[in-house]
Amino acid sequence: MENKESVSILNKLQKEVESFGIKIKKDTIVEELKKVREIALKLENPRMVKATRLTFEHVEAYEGFNIPMLSDEPIEGFEDSNLGNDVDIESNEEAQKESLLYLISIMKDPTNRINASDLKEYNILLKNYAELH
Repeated sequence: MENKESVSILNKLQKEVESFGIKIKKDTIVEELKKVREIALKLENPRMVKATRLTFEHVEAYEGFNIPMLSDEPIEGFEDSNLGNDVDIESNEEAQKESLLYLISIMKDPTNRINASDLKEYNILLKNYAELH
């Protein structure tokens, strides 16, 4: 996708989250990801469309980003996913912020093989979290 407009939006969003966190900038995160989703729709990138939608819906619904960082090692009970090991993510704002910042960074280049794989994992985790909560 490497679209200049979407990368610019994601760079701005990344700086905002780094500086102010997730809860303070919840509305900004939602609005900016909606813009990136529109670009991904035009570019016909379904994985990005889904990732942006699931992410802004999650931030909006849970007022945070309760998805841990991805890890190379699967965790027991999550064999189909490389879910990170931060079990108490819901009360750890710094861990939420780091995970969201990583997701934003891989959204900048979703055609990269590793980034595409990680986007797929985040999509699974976001979907599963919504189903369980």
